[in-house]
Amino acid sequence: MNSNENAHDPLVEQALVGFDLAAEHHIAHCEPCQTEREKVEEALRQFSAANREYANRPAGFWEQQAASIRAAQRASAQRSRAMVALIPSVVVLLLLGFAILGRAPGVRPVAVAPAPTVQTDADHELLLGVERAIGADTPMALQPATLMVEESAGDEPLNSTYQSKERRSHEN
Repeated sequence: MNSNENAHDPLVEQALVGFDLAAEHHIAHCEPCQTEREKVEEALRQFSAANREYANRPAGFWEQQAASIRAAQRASAQRSRAMVALIPSVVVLLLLGFAILGRAPGVRPVAVAPAPTVQTDADHELLLGVERAIGADTPMALQPATLMVEESAGDEPLNSTYQSKERRSHEN
């Protein structure tokens, strides 16, 4: 092909891939394009024949292929049966091992209760402090002012209801 024929290659490709009226018209009137089209069609025919020949295997090949597939299926079934039998056995052995290890004498952690006396003492002290504060007529911050009021009013305390209360205490 010369340099003019290279310009015609897209038209040949269009005619081969699908029906293009302009490409078909050109190929009908252009001898080099007709030759190129025939070469490409022949190459495609040879390729197709080679693929059919490759796929056309003797019956022995297909029998051997089927035998190897059946053998693989049998091996898979045997492995599957072995796994079905093996898995429960392994589980039982693991459970027995854990049971034996669970009964074995050894150092076992002993739960030690925290010393409640420290917390109880602090709680008891807080309770006593609250009782003392309630038992007092006035808060400690206002006691100097209470003394001044008591001196001016006589000996009568500010809280007269205090005397009617029963005296309760949590002190030991």
